[in-house]
Amino acid sequence: MGYLIQLEVYEGPFDLLLDLISKNEVDIWDIPIASITEQYLEYLYSLQEQNLAITGEFLVMAATLIRIKSRMLLPPEPVEEDELDEDFDPRRELVEQLLRYKFIKEVAEFLQGRYEQSTGLYTRGQPAAKFDFTPIYTNPVGDLTLRDLNQIYGSLKVEIVKEERVHSVPTRISVQEKLARVRIQLVGQPRVSFGDLLQDQTPAEVVLTFLAVLELVRLGEIAVVQEKSFGNINIVPYAIELEVQA
Repeated sequence: MGYLIQLEVYEGPFDLLLDLISKNEVDIWDIPIASITEQYLEYLYSLQEQNLAITGEFLVMAATLIRIKSRMLLPPEPVEEDELDEDFDPRRELVEQLLRYKFIKEVAEFLQGRYEQSTGLYTRGQPAAKFDFTPIYTNPVGDLTLRDLNQIYGSLKVEIVKEERVHSVPTRISVQEKLARVRIQLVGQPRVSFGDLLQDQTPAEVVLTFLAVLELVRLGEIAVVQEKSFGNINIVPYAIELEVQA
């Protein structure tokens, strides 16, 4: 039976990760990255099923977890003997970020608690001083009459109509977010067609997706396979490509 996650509201991906670590009762220094990644993705899939928006930071964290998981499963890359670090752990940077976030969150909760306590306390204060509160009458419009104000208001409405309308600017998507989306689409898939990655995308998004694929090839995470000239282009995770070649 899969892990059941209730749809809660999280302030960000670190908040979700800390909640998963707490529910699984695991050591933050020894995170079972495979199971935590699966549960994290299950939460994102549940948001998609409810037609809820997923912000870019959640997708970037999902890609980060997938990358850490793949690095822990694949054999280490050959390095020089002087550069060998036996204590290297792909999870180290993520754990340090989680600890910093947890510390800041606990401090914020402490300060919020002290603020709520202080709002229930009222000091005796000083006795109110006696002042002369004689009202002062002013006329902010000067000698203008109602007809003058009506004419000014009408001229302002005309000027507003003449102003150019502000066109809405579409939300920009970064290459980093496209990297995250491609990594997520490859989870559990032996291969994904490059054409499927480009479905329902604007010309700008097509360019970003192409750049994201090139970056993943450079990082050695995927391989691009084309069986014949002008044929379909497939994206294959690098680990699966190694098995095929073997």
